[in-house]
This record gives sequence, C-alpha cells and structure tokens, in this order.
Amino acid sequence: MYTHSKLMKFCTSVLLSLKMDEEKAVDTAEILIEADMMGHSTHGIRLLPLYIKDIELGSMNVSGTEEILNDTGACLTWDGKLLPGIWLTKKALKTASERAKIYGTSTVLIRNSHHNGALAAYMLPIVESGLVPIIKSSVPSAATVAPFGGTKPLLTPDPMAIAYPTNDQPVIIDISASITTNNMIADKISKNEVFDFDCLLTADGSPTNDPLEVRDRNGTVMPIGGMEYGHKGFGLALGIEALSQGLSGSGRSMKPKTMNLSTFVQVIDPEAFAGLDVFKKEMSFLSQQCLDNPPRKNIDKVRLPGQSALTKRKASLKNGITLAKETIEMLEKLSKKFRVDLPN
Repeated sequence: MYTHSKLMKFCTSVLLSLKMDEEKAVDTAEILIEADMMGHSTHGIRLLPLYIKDIELGSMNVSGTEEILNDTGACLTWDGKLLPGIWLTKKALKTASERAKIYGTSTVLIRNSHHNGALAAYMLPIVESGLVPIIKSSVPSAATVAPFGGTKPLLTPDPMAIAYPTNDQPVIIDISASITTNNMIADKISKNEVFDFDCLLTADGSPTNDPLEVRDRNGTVMPIGGMEYGHKGFGLALGIEALSQGLSGSGRSMKPKTMNLSTFVQVIDPEAFAGLDVFKKEMSFLSQQCLDNPPRKNIDKVRLPGQSALTKRKASLKNGITLAKETIEMLEKLSKKFRVDLPN
C-alpha cells in the first residue's frame, strides 16, 4: 500500500528532475495517481515511463505555455505546443469552468497536446462545484481501430467522459468508442495475458482475444458493438474526432508523427438553464430509479457509472493505494535511475 502524499512526492520529484515546470509536474502526478485511486490502473502511474521516454526524446515539452489561436469569450482554441496533456486539460477545465459561470457554457479546444491520462480522473472537482464537465479526446498521430466493416487501422479508441452532480454522489461516465483501449492492450501484453473475450480483430478481420495481433500483426481494436453492431462505436468515434480534431483544426490529414492529442473540453453551468437544484433533483431521481431496477440473473444490483471508482477512491485515501507488481517494479527502476527515494 502506498499513501497519496508519498506517491505524489515521488512522481513529482522524478518529473522535476527532468526539468518539468513545477505546476506541470504536480498536475501530471496528481492525475496519474488519481487514476490509480479510482481503479483505472492502466492509465495510472504505470504511464510514467512512457512520459519520461517522450521527454527524453523531445516529443513532450516540459516548460512553456499554450498558444491562444482563437478566443471568442465562450470558445477558445489552443495550440498545446506538445506540453503535458494533463496540465493542458486541467487548465482547460479551469478556464472553461470560470467562463461557464459567465456564458452558461464554455468550450476549449486543444491541439498538439501530449497524452492526458484517464479522463475520469479530472471530473470530481468540477462536479463538486455544481458544473457539468465533458472531455473528448483523439490522437490523429495514431491508429488502432478500423472503421466498421474495414480491416486497416485508422481511428483511435477515442475516449470521452461526462460527469454530473446529484443530491448524493456524482455520476462519472468514462467510456471509449472502442471495446478496449491501447493502454489496456499494453497492460495485457506486459502481464502475458489475453482478453477474456474477442474484442480485437486480426489483420484479415477475424475476431481474436490476443493483444499481440494489434501490436505486432497489424490487427485492430473492435469498435463498441463488436462484429454485429460496431457501426455504433464507429459513429461515436467519428463524432469524437469531429469535435476534437475537426474543431481544433488538427487532424489526420496533417499526418503528425509523435504523440499528439486533439481534445475537446466543455463545461456547462446548470444555473444557466433550468437551474442546479432542479437538475440535481431530476438526475437524483433517475439515479435512484436505475439503482432500484431489478437486477438480472447473477448480478447483485445495478450500479451507476463511476460508483465503483468513487468507492475505490475513498478506500485508497483511507487505506492506501494498491499497485500492481509490474508497476512497483517500474517504480523501483525509476528510483534507481533518478536517485529518488521509493515511497514505502
């Protein structure tokens, strides 16, 4: 078990040793650890070596600020200058939250951003202030998902998250347009495991559960809906890429070569519409109706999106954060490389 504070000190120290600006280092460490606390370990501090590698290669910049390409008040477009995607996304949420209080809703588009981790990890502070955050991301420099009916990698898993307050705990929805994600594939490979079901396709379009088909043999990830109804995930992916790449002006036609996210960040203030109180009343009622729904066979009860993550987060803060064996071994290597004491 590791405490939040000790992991923060370790991860921040490593990033600072690479000359990352302090605010960027703190934000990056915070969101990676938040993901681990919520049980999203594939997007937690196991990503730290990938970030370090990109810093050392020069494909993630560690200092500087974004370039404002357009600002109409409620809408902004930034060039992220390949700065840490977590820092950029947190800053975009803060900016959009402030402006949503003025305009009712505010949208920030970020192009040329580095990776931004688990989208669910950003949601809680925004929701607790009575706002509704939305994030949609895609990577025009990568391709692991074929369009429905195709066999050539073209799209990315294209994650999106939306969260909203209720009179109890918030609902946090974090999904992707594909059945699984690239980081989950990497996690399976690192553990020498296959998926429990066929969520991937071989290069000729045959279903498989072997992650090596995607990494080594030009296979692809199935969109949500799988073999029969994958047009639903395909459509969702196109919508996410339109809002992130199209609106930011940075898409696949530009053929970027390194990790290069396009991200759509929007915050809505319910007070600008029917009001926060009635919003929470309606969504609380709906949540309870879902929870009271009779469960099907072999299911204990219906759960809301984010419910398990919030339970795990609470336990992590109280009892400490559990990390996978592979992640602990990685931390030990980083401790030696950067001469930073490993948390215990």
